[in-house]
Amino acid sequence: MEEISQIELQKMIIFSCEKIEKDKEQINKINVFPVPDQDTGSNLSATLNGVREALENKEFSTIGELGDSAMEGALIAAQGNTGIIYTGWLAGFFGNLPREGALTAQKLSIGFKEGYLRAIDSIQNPKKGTILDVMEAFANSFESLSKTEEKNIITIFYQSLRKANTALLETPKHMEILKTAGVVDAGGLGFLLILESYFDILKLHTLDDSMEQIIISSTNSKEEMATKRFIQILSNRYEVVSLLTNSLNKPEKIRSKLHNLGNCLDVIQIGNKTKIHIHTDSPYEVRDIIKEMGDIESLKIQDMAKEVAGEQSIEKISIGIVIDERAGLGQKIIQHYNINIIPFKIDWPEGEALGGCSICEKIKEAERQGIKTKPKINPIPAEFFYESFKEQLDQFEKVLCIVSSSKLSSNYEAALKAKEMLPFDTREKIFIIDSKNISSGQSLVVLKALELIKELRNIKDVVKRLEDFIPKISVYAVLEDKNWWKKQPNINLNWFNSKKKYYSLAEMKDGKMVTLERIQSDHFAEILFKKIEKNTNKEIKRGARVRAVIAHGDNPEDAQELRTKLKNIIKTEVPFVTITDPVTSINACPESLIVGWVIK
Repeated sequence: MEEISQIELQKMIIFSCEKIEKDKEQINKINVFPVPDQDTGSNLSATLNGVREALENKEFSTIGELGDSAMEGALIAAQGNTGIIYTGWLAGFFGNLPREGALTAQKLSIGFKEGYLRAIDSIQNPKKGTILDVMEAFANSFESLSKTEEKNIITIFYQSLRKANTALLETPKHMEILKTAGVVDAGGLGFLLILESYFDILKLHTLDDSMEQIIISSTNSKEEMATKRFIQILSNRYEVVSLLTNSLNKPEKIRSKLHNLGNCLDVIQIGNKTKIHIHTDSPYEVRDIIKEMGDIESLKIQDMAKEVAGEQSIEKISIGIVIDERAGLGQKIIQHYNINIIPFKIDWPEGEALGGCSICEKIKEAERQGIKTKPKINPIPAEFFYESFKEQLDQFEKVLCIVSSSKLSSNYEAALKAKEMLPFDTREKIFIIDSKNISSGQSLVVLKALELIKELRNIKDVVKRLEDFIPKISVYAVLEDKNWWKKQPNINLNWFNSKKKYYSLAEMKDGKMVTLERIQSDHFAEILFKKIEKNTNKEIKRGARVRAVIAHGDNPEDAQELRTKLKNIIKTEVPFVTITDPVTSINACPESLIVGWVIK
């Protein structure tokens, strides 16, 4: 076999995931370095399961496509020292293979060598006697043999695997802790098993039945390598693992900020995602430093002393969220975080004539029919909040309720009343916040709450930070609806008597939507963009970032134009664009455009 394609490579990687999942407990048993927490196999398996989910039952037309998916799956799922190191290896491997075409032994050798070098680069203090020895021995052997007349990948792989096995058996010579425990390095064993599984797949493509079957002596004697009992003092008790998106720093900068706070610091960056691993005695100081480096997508804090003792070791914050319908969140976020939404009941005059279409379509149909009576928006009863609180408490320890502005609805009062309806000892688990916003502004409050929860902050800290965050939110809107807004306060009805078509530019102030001026231009996106650009110019020059959420009343073209301008010109993060909620739609459809934004 002188070439392999992405199909063979995909099979090799998936089989390695299955192999590690099957043998993870054997790896765990010999895990004594850097701490005897017996989770190296589990961490490596968790990392590879992320890879398997990204590759299984999928077809890839090129090596590049396969590699992109494998690296992203590994980075998101990576856990522990070994998981981060393997992810670094995978990034170096795929990052230096040709994106298209078949792979020869020589091309593979470059991938294996660069994988090893990238793995080293992901670690703060590389040491002898670890997984790196196995990676290095295999890569060096494969590189050397690929430069000879031998072209058969299976033969080269076999010889290199023997070298890797020897390197594993020699790890105790370089690491006193391994020698004392009478074991080889657990991470090294895990990587050797990965290589072995690759070889098993390659062997399926040869007809040479006489080839010697590799016997990995270290794996044959797994049952004899029971770890000797000894006590190791944990100088850095906590393991922190975090996934960042939109990182503002390169790996070397991240290391410089964290290296004095612990050891076993691993950093791997692929695209806009960065995985960080560290052992520390100051997990919350580490968390707060990491938070300043980008957006925390996930965070795990584990007490390794408790893990060694077999106790519950992973810190968990269990907070469920309840919101009213005005927040207008996207379905993906609602489902992912299991957010409970309480809807409004709306009574439509002549509803049957309008049919069962969407809110904006009903409003347009009402205008076409000349219906001038505004639909009735019924207040949400306290009982609805009560039932929602009970439902969330079945799944979470605490509940955070974020309602729309108390100056525009009675939802805040209804939520407080619902809290009092609960048993006395349950009330302390409910926390209610007046967002002082609607639509995009309220969405930003919810997104901030999710961000704080992912940072493993307790609920009192979350509430305090949200209360400080809310005044920083700005909301602008361009509204058009001469039929449906006639009964609203603060609107000059003479505007609507003109033959010209006017719109209103409005802003959220102190919990209310206040009209700023009338405008004739229907270029909504440009109007709102200039408003935000003017108000963020100084902060952006100082390196600040902006987050914005856009809502539109059946006006996707302007919404997309605004999103493009914000992202491309002032580098704004726009998590999602959504249709305005039913209540806002009734007051602002059909051509409204609303944007909530905040300096991060």
